[in-house]
Amino acid sequence: MSAVFAERPAPVRRVRTAPISKPVSTRVSKSSRNATDAPRRDRSHLRVVAPISKSKFSVASKVILSIASLLVVVVIFQTVIAEQQLRLDKVSTDVRLARQHYDELRQQRAELRAPDYLREQAMMLGMSQGVSSKFATIPADVVASVLASTGSMDKKISQPPVSDELFPQTLTSVTP
Repeated sequence: MSAVFAERPAPVRRVRTAPISKPVSTRVSKSSRNATDAPRRDRSHLRVVAPISKSKFSVASKVILSIASLLVVVVIFQTVIAEQQLRLDKVSTDVRLARQHYDELRQQRAELRAPDYLREQAMMLGMSQGVSSKFATIPADVVASVLASTGSMDKKISQPPVSDELFPQTLTSVTP
């Protein structure tokens, strides 16, 4: 490799020997025109060439950099997907646990509303089933006095709901 460099000639730079600025005369004679045209004819083969711009990075380094950037983006994307999957798993686990808890609460409610459980709790509180039912008659004057005293009252207060509206239909009456 060093032999190749040794055979190659070194670049030669020409140094400009003429002065940079020449005094410009306002009058130009024909003989002086011919004298200035001669060097121009000699320089006719010279051209302005665009400067060679060297890139800081070679093509191979640009390809390697782009591939590395692409791989980093793929790794970041996969990481974000994994994080979102973990969050989704956590939410689905929370939903499943909430459904299980809801089912347990429904089971407890059903057990608490069961007639056998209610009967046992009533007996523990000292309640017993009624043996018979007895209706009392209300005299007409009591009914009239009550109606007279509640005449200007709101209907919701003066006329309470019927017993069917007070108790839900799910409860059954206790028979002796």
